[in-house]
This record gives sequence, structure tokens and C-alpha cells, in this order.
Amino acid sequence: MKLRRYLYSVPPVGVSPTITRVLDGLYIGGRCDAEALSSANPHQIATVITLCEVPVSRRSLTIRYLHTFPVRDARPIRISWLIAILIAIGESVPRGAVLVHCGIGVSRAPTVVAAYLDRIGFLGFSEALHYLENLRPAIAPSRVLVRTIARELR
Repeated sequence: MKLRRYLYSVPPVGVSPTITRVLDGLYIGGRCDAEALSSANPHQIATVITLCEVPVSRRSLTIRYLHTFPVRDARPIRISWLIAILIAIGESVPRGAVLVHCGIGVSRAPTVVAAYLDRIGFLGFSEALHYLENLRPAIAPSRVLVRTIARELR
């Protein structure tokens, strides 16, 4: 699968993604999904990793929230920042299910989770983006994030 396909994608009109299971214990979603965990947690999420600049305001007392990783969409990400996020995901998965979310779960979260899948050897970065698109058709990764991460993962 060529990376070029993701450099200009846009989410399908009318598609409203919800929490998506990527692997056992790893999920992608949007801020509204993270907020909804305060009243119901059907996936038994233990850690929420926030990639948007606005923290989750409605929280569950049983969930660990990490809001130390705001990533700007359509901006390059520093490799040290990306590595810190990937380490946080990797350290959180053994503790229980992890939700990685951004604003609506279509750009930053899928792109960073694709990098995580590459890092753990599950799939290469571009293959991981294709895999995530099959699971969550509404993904529309920022071309700037995709280019930056692809360059750093080489």
C-alpha cells in the first residue's frame, strides 16, 4: 500500500466514527468517546491518552488519564514527542485497555496508533494506516503528520 493515498484523504460525509478496537487492549476514538467513559466503559478502558489540546472534562475515577501529549493536527511532530507518546502507549497497554483519542478520532489518533503498530512490529506504517482505514473507514490522517512520522520511522 502506498503512503501517497493518505496524503490527501478527507473523511466521508456523514460518517460519525465511534470507539474502534485496533488490537486486544488498544482502541482509537474521539474526545466524545473519552467523555462517554465517565458513564459507561464497555471496553474496560484503563487508560485514556489524549492527543488533542483540550483535556477530557468528564472523567471516571477508575480510569487513568494522560493529557500530556497534545499534538497539533496538520503540524509536524517532533520525534522526541512521538517517542514519548509511543512509550506511554506501550507502558499503558499491559495495565489494561488503552483509548488513544484526538478531537474526532480521524487524524491524530489513527496516525499515532499506526506509528505504534509499526514500532511493535505488527505492521509497517503505511500498512498500519491501511489496516486502520479498514477498521475505521472515516480516518483522514493529516498529510503533514503522515509525512513527518513516515520520515522518522525509516
